[in-house]
Amino acid sequence: MRGEDFGILTMDTIAAISTPPGEGGIAVIRISGERSLDIAERIFRGKSSPSKLESHRVIHGEIYDGDNLIDEVLLTVMRSPHTYTGEDVIEISCHGGEVTANRILKSILNGDARLARPGEFTLRAFLHGKIDLIQAEAVEDIVNARTLMAQRYAISSLKGELSERINGIKESLKRVETLMEAFINFPEDATEDGTDIYADIRDTKAEVETLLGGTRCGRFIRNGITIPIVGRTNVGKSSLFNRILEEERAIVTPIPGTTRDVVEGTVEIDGISVTFMDTCGVRSSRDQIEAEGISRAKKVISDGDVILLVIDQSQPLNDEDRAFIDLLRHKYVIAVLNKCDIERNGEYEIPFEEVSVSAKTGENIERLFDMIRNEFSQSSGDIFMLKERHINILNRVRESLEDALRSNTLELTVYDVKSAIESLEEMTGEIKREDVLESIFSQFCIGK
Repeated sequence: MRGEDFGILTMDTIAAISTPPGEGGIAVIRISGERSLDIAERIFRGKSSPSKLESHRVIHGEIYDGDNLIDEVLLTVMRSPHTYTGEDVIEISCHGGEVTANRILKSILNGDARLARPGEFTLRAFLHGKIDLIQAEAVEDIVNARTLMAQRYAISSLKGELSERINGIKESLKRVETLMEAFINFPEDATEDGTDIYADIRDTKAEVETLLGGTRCGRFIRNGITIPIVGRTNVGKSSLFNRILEEERAIVTPIPGTTRDVVEGTVEIDGISVTFMDTCGVRSSRDQIEAEGISRAKKVISDGDVILLVIDQSQPLNDEDRAFIDLLRHKYVIAVLNKCDIERNGEYEIPFEEVSVSAKTGENIERLFDMIRNEFSQSSGDIFMLKERHINILNRVRESLEDALRSNTLELTVYDVKSAIESLEEMTGEIKREDVLESIFSQFCIGK
């Protein structure tokens, strides 16, 4: 979206295929803008014309390109302002498949419409006041939801629950701003004790921190959690990986260095998408392929949310085990003591939570899952699926309020409170920045 495009976004009539490409039962083509009904009149033939229908009515008929029949369809008329975009909207449901949908789209674009840009339908909904910017971002979260829990949290944001919290914080600060400006401009009429205002600022700052406290769990709900399985060679990493996934995904042999690459598999635990990554043992190797696998293993270790360090408890700790312990001291690690079906060889001093399991029999695997659940269920605040943009803004708000509490004059305090309010207005989209809108909506698919 270029700067010169911004002003005409509510003027052009746009169209796009809103369903995924490929074979399917139906495909949906969406048109939005003031020429929508005219275009429908030109290409549609049925018992009634689209322009004569009341809003939110469906009519059966056929789509033509000139005199050439394209398909039998259902056409839905939705009139402004009671539509997704706030404009006149036409939706055409045709038979699935890329050929038919693309032929209909081409016939639409031959008229007074252009192809929609990524996310432009939702952008128009935002620009016409149908949703705020937080709700617009929630649309993308719904489309990209990987689990039922992620979809539910996205729906809550689309319905305005996060926006209500942000607006509540903003209104509290606006009341503080009004009182402080009254103290400054009309000190002789002021009856409120100024210390109450600072108490309100502290309470509002606590509310911001409550939202930020749920950031980590919210990130896990949206993005899932990544768990590399690491350890020296032949301790049972691949066997554990296969046991967790309940399928034979990784090759298991007694030969050291069998795993040459990172193998991934995903399961859902309590609504969280959990990706386990079987890695090769980190050791010195002259084998070029194994060396590359080791390099990749080190990369996933650095990016992992939780690390499973597998140790063969039927053998004493060796130097490779100790090297892993040193490497992982600053990560969240669960030490998985494998082969509990075999007699344990001594006690270990390990600075991590530990659980004894048997990858062979499945013993205590559910206990391992409980420890993983405990990691992503911990939250010091209220959980919303905050995006990085939201987190950065809320951190700015917190810093502004901290500055306001440290200020030694009312004038400086008012300045800091106003900065916090402006940041919150940027979060909901009341303050519109073209670079921010471009960054957000360019991530959407065409047709949404």
